Amino acid sequence: MTRPSLRVLASLGLWVVALLNASPAQSLSEQIAEAARQSADRLDPSRIASPDSSAAEFQAAIDQLRAHLAKTATGANAQAWIDYLEIEPALQALQSEASDVEMAGKAIRISQKATGIHPGLEVPAVRRLRSTAQRFSDALRFRRKERTTALLAQLLSRTADQWTEISGNPSPDQIATLRLLLELLERTDQSVALVDRTQNLFSSTNLHLTIDESLIQRAANRRVDQSSAVRECILGTRIVGNAFLTGDVTTSLLPSVGSIRLQIALNGTVTTANRGYNGPVRLRTSGYGQVYASRLLQIRESGIQFEPVVVSGSINNRITSIEHPLRLVRRIAQKKAAQQKPLADRIAHRKFISRMTEEFTKETDSAIPQPTRNLAAEMEAYLQRLDLAEPTRTIGSTEHSIYLFATIRKNNQLAAPTPPPAITETNDATVQIHESLIDNTVGALLAGRTMTRSELQQLASKTKRGAEIQAAAEDEEEEPEFEIDFHDSRPIIFEARDGKLRIGIQGTRFAQGSRELKRLLEIVAVYEPTTTESGEVVLQRVGETEINFPGTKRLSVGQAGLRGSIKKGFAKAFPETLMDRPWIIPADVQVPALQGLNFRPRSFDARDGWLTLGVSS
Repeated sequence: MTRPSLRVLASLGLWVVALLNASPAQSLSEQIAEAARQSADRLDPSRIASPDSSAAEFQAAIDQLRAHLAKTATGANAQAWIDYLEIEPALQALQSEASDVEMAGKAIRISQKATGIHPGLEVPAVRRLRSTAQRFSDALRFRRKERTTALLAQLLSRTADQWTEISGNPSPDQIATLRLLLELLERTDQSVALVDRTQNLFSSTNLHLTIDESLIQRAANRRVDQSSAVRECILGTRIVGNAFLTGDVTTSLLPSVGSIRLQIALNGTVTTANRGYNGPVRLRTSGYGQVYASRLLQIRESGIQFEPVVVSGSINNRITSIEHPLRLVRRIAQKKAAQQKPLADRIAHRKFISRMTEEFTKETDSAIPQPTRNLAAEMEAYLQRLDLAEPTRTIGSTEHSIYLFATIRKNNQLAAPTPPPAITETNDATVQIHESLIDNTVGALLAGRTMTRSELQQLASKTKRGAEIQAAAEDEEEEPEFEIDFHDSRPIIFEARDGKLRIGIQGTRFAQGSRELKRLLEIVAVYEPTTTESGEVVLQRVGETEINFPGTKRLSVGQAGLRGSIKKGFAKAFPETLMDRPWIIPADVQVPALQGLNFRPRSFDARDGWLTLGVSS
């Protein structure tokens, strides 16, 4: 055996030393801290928008909206839009050279009014007004550019120190603070390392929907028992009768990424009872055959694409009787039929395959309904009204399920830091939602808004449960109107951790009548799952709804009196039980097997920011 050379030993030694000295991979919090420190030194005041240019863009957007309304709306309707968006007070403030604080408030109010659920808010002129009003407000707020970047640098350094001390997973409050910092960086147009680093670290999808093959089969599989008329001509003999098909139509999923692939198959038997006419001779025939037909289809967002039908099978026909008054004619006809049978069987088989191909094509074409509404366009309009980004998404199928993976976030928002936990229980459908999805949608919509009790009820009425709550509220004695200012960074509390769901809201001001509470307030309820005797899962509230005032040691008598009003005003938003009603498929859904089907939660899991909910009928 030869000895290793000194050069090889030296190389090996250097490699071992490098391995021993190599630092372990940085944790998520360490990477955030490092990026924050790097960003603090790279802020650029010149990138912050100028108030003058932003004001000009804002004014131009108002003029463009007026021009749009003049072409598309009546005078009264156009004025109603101007009043709803509160444009006139902003213009008056501009002309009177109001303070930056007052003008920024009116601009941001326009941006908020232009974001909502009302049809028409998706119009390009309204969306441009929304974005220019936001930019104008930011330009006024950050007019002192050098001071703004200095404060941002301090905030970045403080964030770096805080994230350095995080040993495990960051808390929802820490993530909310990071999210607010990213929003400030975007609103000041700062292109720094922290933005790109967080986008990469928090880039996992935040919505997973899985539908089990069993539900697909329940909707598509069926028993076939049908008859069809036979009208054919084989070798000069006219055949008239009926064919009877019995069997099963089954559906199987096939692996695919970017589309859903299904195979629809028919496995059945065919029996025939026919009469043949050839001149004066009449024949009675019967047949028995096997048929297997299949067709592949792909479902994409753009529509459904069918592949050609493939049919295989066999048919065995036999003559049961030959009818003619003369025996000699019957014998001649029998002899001729025996001579022609091989050719006749081949022709009959070809016609049989052709007929089954045609019938199965029509059957599958009509069984798979094409969308009658442009759902993609409707969803795009809804997202544009709410100023939400179109989700990046992937649909696909495996041998056992179909799935949708989506990431819902805008440029300055975070997605999930990790993929969802594995699904351990089989249900008809399983939805997995990360906390970031709620933050990026409902949270983004409510952040910094001032809303009244009536406006909240109107928003809640868009859901079925919300409509029931509103109807119940209308049946009761009308409660006094209140007003709440939602928190800028974390207006909605949605935490799925340690097997429990913690939901609530955060505000900075609550007012009712002449009483006002200008303090950070938190209204929270905690729910945990319980399983009924029938195996259904409901969420039971743990204790009472909590009303907290973080950072407050003592309230005045008047402020303490508002606590009861706050609790009463939000009592219906946090009932004792959730998920206690079935989810019913509408009766007008295009799949008959699913019409009116009731689904109830059967499994529940909450961990590491992921809510996993399985439902079955």
